[in-house]
Amino acid sequence: MGMAASQARWISLAARKTNVEYEGQQINQARTALANQSAELWNKLYKMDVPTPPSTTDFTKTAYSFTSGTKEHKIESIQDADETIDGIHYNSYVTYSTDVSEYKGIRNTNHNPQVQKIAATGEHGEYYMIGTQSLFNLASVEDPDARNTYEKALDQIAKDWPDSSVGRAWAGTHDGTQIWLWVDTANNPNFVMQSDLDASISAPTDPLYTYYATIQNTTQNTSKYAIIEYDTSGRAKSLQLQDSSLVYDLNTTTQTDDRAYNDAMNRYNYDKQVYEKRVQDINAKTEQIQTEDRTLEIRLKQLDTEQNALQTEMEAVHKVIQKNIESTFKTFES
Repeated sequence: MGMAASQARWISLAARKTNVEYEGQQINQARTALANQSAELWNKLYKMDVPTPPSTTDFTKTAYSFTSGTKEHKIESIQDADETIDGIHYNSYVTYSTDVSEYKGIRNTNHNPQVQKIAATGEHGEYYMIGTQSLFNLASVEDPDARNTYEKALDQIAKDWPDSSVGRAWAGTHDGTQIWLWVDTANNPNFVMQSDLDASISAPTDPLYTYYATIQNTTQNTSKYAIIEYDTSGRAKSLQLQDSSLVYDLNTTTQTDDRAYNDAMNRYNYDKQVYEKRVQDINAKTEQIQTEDRTLEIRLKQLDTEQNALQTEMEAVHKVIQKNIESTFKTFES
């Protein structure tokens, strides 16, 4: 190989080696970028909150009640207190509920009463109808037991609805000539004033108010200062209410709010699905990055092999050039 040819070959190899080194640098930069992406995905995964299933203990509370006579009272809340009344120190403020059955007057609102006034015939006198329901006048009731039932109901209506037309009329005169009634399917006598019936005929789109009385189950809440004693486990065991010397034993039950627990479990299942989907997405992106990195790594190894081959060939060409130089100088020396 001549001097010029050897030098041309060496320059060509040097250029190729430079290109290989440049491509290797580009691959290293690309792998660094992939490593940064992988680290970012890992940080996202690390920062994600792993959903935890709810525990029934978080939705379970201890409920207290006590019995006074024949009535059971449920304690709704116990608040710490530091109150002295008439020389007695109370450590708690208690709210308790009592289920009460009361005879109450009830008002019904008929938005489409369809009131009719039926004229007298030979068979019966004048009367009213509300829809398909026939009414009769209180004054026409002769049965003493029925009359007593109706009057008790009217007494309660007048007490609970004193400003109603029925209540005012009954409380004022106890005159049944202007009061009409019918007995519904629940055996409750329903009362309405004749003036209200006539007004409803004149203005059929106006609501008509009727009244009846029945037993209603209600809950009454009472709040008082109290002295509560606790056992060694921290559970309340006895109760003494303000203005009373009686000490009641407290009944203890454990109550779980199933609805709240089920809502929390549904939320957990949803959060779990979202979390698992995000993990799957991150794992898929990570796998894609790893695949790209393995491809770049293989290419980098190929470039390293090529660079070594170029280096070896360049060294061989360099030796040829050295020999050419030496032989040239020896020619001139001789």
